[in-house]
Amino acid sequence: MSESRRRIDLPIIIFAFERAPYLRRFCESLKAQQGVEIDETRIFLLQDGAVSRKSGVRYAEDAALAASVAAFREVFPRGQVVQSPENLGISGNIRRGERLAFEALDASMAYFFEDDLELGPVYLLMMERLREALAPFPQVAYFAAYGDHRLEPRPDRLRLVPLDHHWGFALRRDAWRRISEWLAPYHALIGRNDYPHRNHLGVFRWMAQFDMAIDKSSQDAVKALAAAQLGLARVMVDACFARYIGERGASFSTARFQALGYDRMTPRQQADLPLGPVTEKQISRLLLEQQQHFRSFRAEAFDDFLARYSARHWDPDRLLTREDISALYRLLLDRAPEEAVYERNLGSNSVLAMRRGILASTEFRSRPFL
Repeated sequence: MSESRRRIDLPIIIFAFERAPYLRRFCESLKAQQGVEIDETRIFLLQDGAVSRKSGVRYAEDAALAASVAAFREVFPRGQVVQSPENLGISGNIRRGERLAFEALDASMAYFFEDDLELGPVYLLMMERLREALAPFPQVAYFAAYGDHRLEPRPDRLRLVPLDHHWGFALRRDAWRRISEWLAPYHALIGRNDYPHRNHLGVFRWMAQFDMAIDKSSQDAVKALAAAQLGLARVMVDACFARYIGERGASFSTARFQALGYDRMTPRQQADLPLGPVTEKQISRLLLEQQQHFRSFRAEAFDDFLARYSARHWDPDRLLTREDISALYRLLLDRAPEEAVYERNLGSNSVLAMRRGILASTEFRSRPFL
């Protein structure tokens, strides 16, 4: 089966931070896509910033961010750079890209990529085939074509399997709106701190109210939970049409990368493999499989997990007790607080807020610590 070149009319959103070599490899693989035509002006680099406004912490050097932007512009000179003046973290930068696609650009669907996926030559053509096949099924929120490298797919046909990570994916606007609304409490929780230091315990306690749960607090994992809770499916083809290259990053080390077999991931070169007719029954089965995964963990393992996690971690967003206030003053200021401090903060202020206030105070900064 031969396919004429398809024009990509969806926005292509790329998320990047300070890994210019990875970004260059991704961009070059995007540039080399076969069987499709891409409008470079519809490619957007969502470049995160270096310094967090919340904490003042610098997470990257300016030169590394400039190298990332330069790598993108060298491959896509007519592409658009949307640079953040501050560090938003992974979750904040991705939300910014979603809002660009679905609010500012008013797209009904968009393709999203992080900088650590190297596309095979027919990735976007395969995505367009999936887009066409899944058009009658609005309950499919996400789809992708990077495949499951742990499987041994048939060489002569493709099948749909549950989507794992949100890598190189398409997302529908209507599904995004529902997921974003459901995740509003999650975003409020993690938005109080820099994303790497989010309140994991608070997230897990929030999950406890649902009949589905997971033992991870990342935006990627919690979006998967949200989709399952809302009855939205996430699917991909079983064969690999891309290669994950994120050996160095927030979630992977070289040892873990190799242990999981990503160094042996080989993209398929042909996009004309038959994809059988997609049916309502098939989509329902895949959704049920994803929902059952989260339900089983909630019913069988979550309570024990939360008990163990709670025994080793504290919730910085909890309201202060008298003991908390006393301990903070003793440890940070070498004195007991005045009674007015208790009256002002008990029941109305959080541990995190008081700790930040003390650390920013002249009294703390003038203390002798050596």
